Amino acid sequence: VAQALINDPEVVFLDEPMSGLDPVGRYQVREIILMLKKQGKTVFFNSHILSDVELICDRIGILNKGELIAMGTLNELLGTEQSYQVSGHGGTEVELQPWLQHLIFQGDTWHGQLAKDLPEFLTYLASIGAKAIAIDLARQTLEEFFIDQIKASRYKD
Repeated sequence: VAQALINDPEVVFLDEPMSGLDPVGRYQVREIILMLKKQGKTVFFNSHILSDVELICDRIGILNKGELIAMGTLNELLGTEQSYQVSGHGGTEVELQPWLQHLIFQGDTWHGQLAKDLPEFLTYLASIGAKAIAIDLARQTLEEFFIDQIKASRYKD
């Protein structure tokens, strides 16, 4: 990283700059990159650690076999559509399946992802004698998006 910055360039290319670093080293490199960003420098940051990409990058490009298959801001790529991780009691699989993706039952508790209207779902639960015990806002991670894009790209080939 130091070698790339020695001449105070306007554009910096960093290929896996955090690879092999301990947590303190990773933090320090991340802070250097964010400082460059604040200074108005352009940083091309290549990493397989997508959580680092989420923290650092304004725009993201995803390559598969040398082909750019997706590009945009984090919000453009992941969307702003909200979904919820919901857990609850009551109701049957037949009653809940139309509403929840990835529905699983653990004893008398169910868990699933709701991509539909939350107030409408809560009303529906009351109508079938069920109730939600936990509701968490969920958003797809960049890693999940990446995997989906790679899978979709394979189907095109």
